[in-house]
Amino acid sequence: MNPKHDPDDTLLQQQLRAALAPDDAELEALNRRVLSQWRSRHDAAAVQADGRGAVRALVGRSGLRPWLIGATGLALGGALALGLWLQRPDPAMEELLQLDVLSQMAAGEM
Repeated sequence: MNPKHDPDDTLLQQQLRAALAPDDAELEALNRRVLSQWRSRHDAAAVQADGRGAVRALVGRSGLRPWLIGATGLALGGALALGLWLQRPDPAMEELLQLDVLSQMAAGEM
């Protein structure tokens, strides 16, 4: 299936390319918008990269956030300690797992 070459086809292609070519004013406006967005994001990242800016963003204007962070850390630490304390081994199970008790159970004496 070899399509026949139509001379109007190249003319149509040229017209389509001309119609789809971006206008210089539109392209310049797009470049300005992209550049302004990049600058605003880059400037914000530079401010946050500064150590004082990061601390200021974390603490804010009031002293409430450090207290909240500290209280949350203490609560999580307490919950972790409580969970570990509740999972301590059972003394009766520890006694049954002693080697002499296990050998007597295997021999059928217990």
